[in-house]
Amino acid sequence: MANPTPDTHSVSRTFRAAIRLGEDFVTLEETITLPIDASDEVVQQAVDLGWRIYTAQREAVTQQVATIREAQGHPGAMSIRDPDAPASEKQRNYIAALQEDLSWNNEQLSTYADEQQVDLVTMTKGQASTFIDSLKKVAEERQRYSVEQNRPRSDQPASDKQLSALARLAHLRGIDLDAETTQRFGVLSSVLTDEQARILLSEWQAKRK
Repeated sequence: MANPTPDTHSVSRTFRAAIRLGEDFVTLEETITLPIDASDEVVQQAVDLGWRIYTAQREAVTQQVATIREAQGHPGAMSIRDPDAPASEKQRNYIAALQEDLSWNNEQLSTYADEQQVDLVTMTKGQASTFIDSLKKVAEERQRYSVEQNRPRSDQPASDKQLSALARLAHLRGIDLDAETTQRFGVLSSVLTDEQARILLSEWQAKRK
C-alpha cells in the first residue's frame, strides 16, 4: 500500500457533546477524517458521506452518553452539594467553555446572565448549575438550527458541482444526460433538484466501482 503524501486531501468531521453527571462535566468527541480525490464528483460523494458520518456519530455519542449515565445510576433528582455556596471553579470554567462554544463576548454573556437574573460575580453553586443548563440549551438549539439550515432541501436546485459531475459521468457512460433525466424525472438536467441529482450521482458512482 502506498504511503499517503503530505498533500493528500482530506475531510474531517467532528461531533462533540457535553454532558453533566452530578456536579461533574464530561465531554465526548468523535472525529472522522476522510481522504478524497480532488475531482468534483468525489468531493460531492464526500459531502454526501459527511451526512451519513454525522448521523452515525450522533448515534454513537448518544449510546456513549446512555452508557455513562447508566453506569452512574439514575438518581431521582440531581442535588447540588452546598447550593448556597459560591460557584465552584469547575462551574466557572465550564461556563467559560460554553461561552466560547457560543462565540459570545463578555458583554453578550453578561446580558444573557442579566436576563436569567444571575450575577456572574456572586452566583452560588445552585445558580451556576441552572445557568449552565440554560447555556447548554441555547448551544443545543443553535446547533440544531445550524444543521437544519445547512441540510440540503430536497426541492432546492442541484448545485453546479452536481451538474458538472453528472455531465462528466454521463459522458463517460455514453449517456444523453437530458434524455436520462427526462425519462427518470420528467425534467431536463438543467432543472434537476438537489435530491434528484444525488440519486443519479449515487447510482452512477456505485456502478463505476
